[in-house]
Amino acid sequence: MHDREKTSAAEKKPRGQLKLLAIVAIVLGPILLAGIMAKLGVGIPDSQTNRSDLIEPAIAVDDWQLNLEPVGYGAPWRLLVTASGECGETCIALVHEARQINVALGREAGRVEHVLALASPAAGELLERLERNYPRLQLIALNPDAYDRSLTAHPLEWREGAQLWLIDPLGRVVLHQAPEEPGKQLLDDLKHLLKVSKVG
Repeated sequence: MHDREKTSAAEKKPRGQLKLLAIVAIVLGPILLAGIMAKLGVGIPDSQTNRSDLIEPAIAVDDWQLNLEPVGYGAPWRLLVTASGECGETCIALVHEARQINVALGREAGRVEHVLALASPAAGELLERLERNYPRLQLIALNPDAYDRSLTAHPLEWREGAQLWLIDPLGRVVLHQAPEEPGKQLLDDLKHLLKVSKVG
C-alpha cells in the first residue's frame, strides 16, 4: 500500500511539471514569436507598417519656408529632395530615385510630383543637367537655417547632405528615405498612402 502511494506521488510530480511547462509555453511562446517576427520583419504585412522613417515630431513645409503651391485637399503628394549645401552626385542620384518612384506608380503617377529644394539656385552645368534629364522636376529655394532648426529633434544625419522626403497634400513632411536605403521602401509606403488617402 505504501509503495503504491509512493509510485502515485512520483507519477504526479512529472505530470505537474509538464503542466507548468505547458502553461509557460502558452504564455511566453507568442510573446517570443512576436519579438522574433518584429526583429526579422518576417510575417508582418507591409500594409501595417511603414518601411521608411516616419517623421516624429511632425514637420511642415512652412517650417522649411518652402514655396510649395498648391497645398491642401486635392493638392499633389511630393517626393522632395533637399540639399542644404551643394547638389552633388548624391543629390542627383536622389532626384533620379524620386523620378523613378514617381514613374513606378503607374496610373497613380499623376497624383505625385517630384521637387528639388536647393539652398543656392542651380546654375550652369547643374541647371542644364537637371533641365535635360528631369524636365518635369520643380526647383524651389530652401532656407538652410529654417531647415536645420526644424530638424534639431531628429537624427543628425537627416541634416547632412541631400535627403529624400515625402510631403503629403496638406504640406506635412510624413516620411524620410535615407540616401543609402533602396527606393522601393518609399515606393511601397507611397503606394499604400495613395491607396488609403482621401486628401490628394
